Amino acid sequence: MAHRFFGSRFDNIGVALLLAGVMTGCATAPQLPPPPTTAEIVQMAKDGQTAEAIIQRMQQLAAVYPLPASELAKLREQGVPDKVIDHMQQTYIEAVRNQEWARARDSYSYPYYGPYRPYYFGPRYYFWR
Repeated sequence: MAHRFFGSRFDNIGVALLLAGVMTGCATAPQLPPPPTTAEIVQMAKDGQTAEAIIQRMQQLAAVYPLPASELAKLREQGVPDKVIDHMQQTYIEAVRNQEWARARDSYSYPYYGPYRPYYFGPRYYFWR
């Protein structure tokens, strides 16, 4: 009689479901608190926190601020350090750059599903000679 590794087929399904549940539980990431708002950043600057402390909190929470130049100027007028404003602007530029890189990568990764290839197998298979 051949030796079975796990037992019956139902045992194998049970082990597979158990492993899937364990792996799913390990894959969930903890939720981060929301990043500080611009009003909270102004308040932190008024409370006397250093620019490095404010930037560190923004980095920990992965904050990106898509603010127009006029809003950045208002933040400077309200006492936010230039280093913090530069960081806010730089993180937004990096986020847009990463988003565009991902968009370009995905458009080249799937050429048959992109806007320039309407057919699944490509046009060369539809014109036999």
